Amino acid sequence: MKAKVKAKAREMVPILTLFLFFLTLFFLSPAAAQEGVVEKRIEIRCDFPAQKIEAGDTAIFELLLVNHGKTATYNLRWWAYREAKNWDIKFEDSNKEVYKMLLPESSTKTVTLAVETPGDAKVGESPIHVDIGDGRITLYVKITETHKGEKGTLALSVTDKDGDSIKGATVSVYNGNKFVDYAKTTVEGKIELELGKGEYTAEIVKEGYHTKETEDFKIRIGRKTDIGIVSLEQKEFYAEVSSKSPSKTSMVGANPLYQIKIKNSGKADDTYRLDIEGLPEDWYCRYKETKEGKEDISELFVGSGEEKTLYLEFVPPYDVAIGEYNFTSLVQSSTGQYELELALKVRGSYEMRLYSRRLSYEVKRGERASIELTASNAGKGGTITNIKPEISAPEGWTATIDPKEVTSLKPGESETFTMKITPPGDITPSDYKVTVKIKSDQLEEEEDFRIIVEESSNVAIYGTVIIVIVILALAFMFRKYGRR
Repeated sequence: MKAKVKAKAREMVPILTLFLFFLTLFFLSPAAAQEGVVEKRIEIRCDFPAQKIEAGDTAIFELLLVNHGKTATYNLRWWAYREAKNWDIKFEDSNKEVYKMLLPESSTKTVTLAVETPGDAKVGESPIHVDIGDGRITLYVKITETHKGEKGTLALSVTDKDGDSIKGATVSVYNGNKFVDYAKTTVEGKIELELGKGEYTAEIVKEGYHTKETEDFKIRIGRKTDIGIVSLEQKEFYAEVSSKSPSKTSMVGANPLYQIKIKNSGKADDTYRLDIEGLPEDWYCRYKETKEGKEDISELFVGSGEEKTLYLEFVPPYDVAIGEYNFTSLVQSSTGQYELELALKVRGSYEMRLYSRRLSYEVKRGERASIELTASNAGKGGTITNIKPEISAPEGWTATIDPKEVTSLKPGESETFTMKITPPGDITPSDYKVTVKIKSDQLEEEEDFRIIVEESSNVAIYGTVIIVIVILALAFMFRKYGRR
């Protein structure tokens, strides 16, 4: 009997176990269900979960987090596919990047998701998935226009410590240690420089100021990156030495004059010593405070921020050779030396003088007049080349010239030209003008001569004979008929 009871009990164990399981499930299922609802603690809301932007812009999503559970700290996570996974996406709070967030029990808080797109992003829609705790939301960024193939722009301003703009500062841009490009600041102290996408640094250099380097900055395609104001510190001692015309041309016999400006761009006053280098032998030079000044100066005081003008006069020897000369003006300060390169081209002066002992000649019809004309080089240093005489005479006259051409005349040299001029035999006796022009490669001069053409000697004889015959005839007639 007992054996039957035990067997019956063993048969009831599985039934009782199954019964207890369903009973437990029945009583615990509401709690379990309720606990399942609680596990869904975080709710994420976004009023505008989809935005349209151009490539290179940043989409900003304001996420409202609702905590239906207890106080806890949650990780902020996002994930995306394709090219969007390489975008610069981050959670921010007051422009600070964050990756965890404390949510008190039954509270709401806001966090920002910033999605910065590259300028060459493709046109189209990309989903961004956000997970915070057990909450999830999908956001969408739609690119409406791409800037692929374009460059970005760097902008900055350069000033001194007082905030005044610095003109002419050189801004050199580097990608690592590799030089990329440069620009000079405008009158307003600004530059804008097109660069390709990437990370760069810039070095700002200006004479009289300490060099400064910027921090790393990014250039985005199709966008302007303004890194703001870069302030340069002025050096204690520095001068700017310049000349408006550092290269001149001067004629032999002249004293060339250079105008030089010295600007003290340093913080402190300074006195500058003046010197010259490269002055040829037998040359003389002097620094003067005015153009007309005669006194030499060897030092010049210039206050901080001031600019003064002085003049450097060169006095070449009388027999200076034609050619090019180079000098270096030396301006020495308390802390260094400044050099100004000067160039001078000496050219010869050209002057031709004509001389003839006579300017008037008397000739008979058909006879020849011999005219001598001397041409001399009265210039300084310049050789006159290819000298050729030309004669301008009335029509029908003939002329010869000896020599017909002279190759060159150095300063002080001369050459006499002999011209034989013959008027026609039937020309009417009168005064005539003959012009002799001496031409050269450098200049030309001319001289006028008066030619008086007279009757020939035979005509005079014939005239005298006729007059005698007439007189004799008159005498004969007077004797023959006069007495009657």
